[in-house]
Amino acid sequence: MARHKPAPPQGRYDLAGARAPGGGFGRPPPSLHVRTRIGATEDPGELIRSSSGAHSERQPGQGRIHVTVNTRTDILENEFNHRRITKAAYLVGRIAQAIFERARGPGASSWTTDVRVDAYTAKELAIIRGIDDARRINALVDWLRGRLGPIDANILQRILGEKKSFAEVATLTGKRGDRGARSVAERFRDGLEALADAKAARGPQRRARP
Repeated sequence: MARHKPAPPQGRYDLAGARAPGGGFGRPPPSLHVRTRIGATEDPGELIRSSSGAHSERQPGQGRIHVTVNTRTDILENEFNHRRITKAAYLVGRIAQAIFERARGPGASSWTTDVRVDAYTAKELAIIRGIDDARRINALVDWLRGRLGPIDANILQRILGEKKSFAEVATLTGKRGDRGARSVAERFRDGLEALADAKAARGPQRRARP
C-alpha cells in the first residue's frame, strides 16, 4: 500500500475557535502511563443547583472549550494524537477494534469513557456491541479481512483485538528489532487508511456494516 502523509490537526486536537476554561485545566498525577495534550470539545455548560439544593440542571454552554486529553488511552489515540493517521482512519479503527474484540467473545472490550467519537460512529459501535449472532460478527470480520488481505488483517487484529504492541507483532512475524516494529507500524497505519477509503466508498446506505 502507498504510505499516507501525516494528517494536520483535526477533531478534538483542532483548537481553532476554542477557548480556555475559566477554572483552568485539571492535571493528573505524574505517571509513566499517562501523557496529556490540550484538545477541544463542545462546552457542556454549567451545572446549576437550585436554591433549595433539591435538584440541579445544566445550563447549556456556548462553542468549544479546551480540555486535557490522555493521549495514551490506547494505540489508536496515540497514533491520532501524533498525526500519524487521519480522523477517518481513527474512526474506522474504532469500528474495527469493536469488531475484533466482539469476535473474541464477552469481556474482551476495552471501550472507556475517555474515548470520544462522533455521533454516527458511536451509533455504529453500539450496534456492533449489541450483536449476539456469531455469524454476523464473523461476516464483519470477513469484510475487514477482504479489504485488507491476510497479512494486514492479522496485524490489525493482533493490535486492535489482542492489544499487542508493534514490537510484539513484529516478533510474532519474525521481524525483530526497531526495524521490524517500524514496518508493522507502517502497515498498521496504511491498513487503517485503506479501511477508511473502503468504508467511504460504500456510501451511507449500508454503514451499519463497515
